[in-house]
Amino acid sequence: MRMHHLSTTAFLALVLARAPVAAAAEPPSLPPAAREADIEERLGSAIDTALPFTDMDGRRAPLAEHFDGRRPVLLVLAYYRCPTLCGLVLRGLVAGMAKLDYRLGEDYRALTVSFDPRDTPATAARKRTAALSALGLAGAPTPETWPFLTGALPEIRALAGDLGFRFAYDPQTEQYAHPAAVFVLTPQGRISRILYGIEFSPLDLRLSLLEASRGQIGTPLERVLMTCYRYDPASRRYGPYVAGFLRLGGAAILAWVAAVVAFFGWQGRQRRRLERAR
Repeated sequence: MRMHHLSTTAFLALVLARAPVAAAAEPPSLPPAAREADIEERLGSAIDTALPFTDMDGRRAPLAEHFDGRRPVLLVLAYYRCPTLCGLVLRGLVAGMAKLDYRLGEDYRALTVSFDPRDTPATAARKRTAALSALGLAGAPTPETWPFLTGALPEIRALAGDLGFRFAYDPQTEQYAHPAAVFVLTPQGRISRILYGIEFSPLDLRLSLLEASRGQIGTPLERVLMTCYRYDPASRRYGPYVAGFLRLGGAAILAWVAAVVAFFGWQGRQRRRLERAR
């Protein structure tokens, strides 16, 4: 009888001891707002550049003003009182831009749009000043140098919908749940690439801007480099493209063979010329 009691006691102790472990193994459920935050990739789709937004100086204008048909655009959706993630995305983008060979405003443009309708031109101006200061461009920048925009909820939802950017407001924390990403747009306002995370390498930024511009920016060497790198959706990074390297190597071999043939042809002509001269 005592052995049975001990076995029962041991069994209950084992169950109770394993219960916290089992509970800990179950992932905590996300808040409803966090479950809605996501990005639906819509590469190649165009945003509605007729949507009006207000810049940090209080001037209201359509998005088309920020697309000139020549320079690609780095677009960030962020809200200016965000305590963590938006600031991390902007700091990561600034760090990557600071190491770029391309010049902001000359080779490409940058644009930040708040998805919080409560943001004002004043909060946009403060956030813009901080970003430009970190980039070393605090000295009297022109309004075209990385504008920070605010807007009304209908226009915000329309732009976010065009980009596939899903966010949700959490009334308990009075904050927004949202993904972390930078959209790389063509000079005409089409989605060329989406760079995810809070760190953006100069290589990813350079190649995505080169890709978005279709070779209109960058040096001839960089355009050749573009054929050797491809965006990997799995790693969400640009990486070496074997076929590109093979094509480049094949082209180099063909050029070398052509040069050798041309040299021997020239040498033969020179020899025949000397023989006729004798």
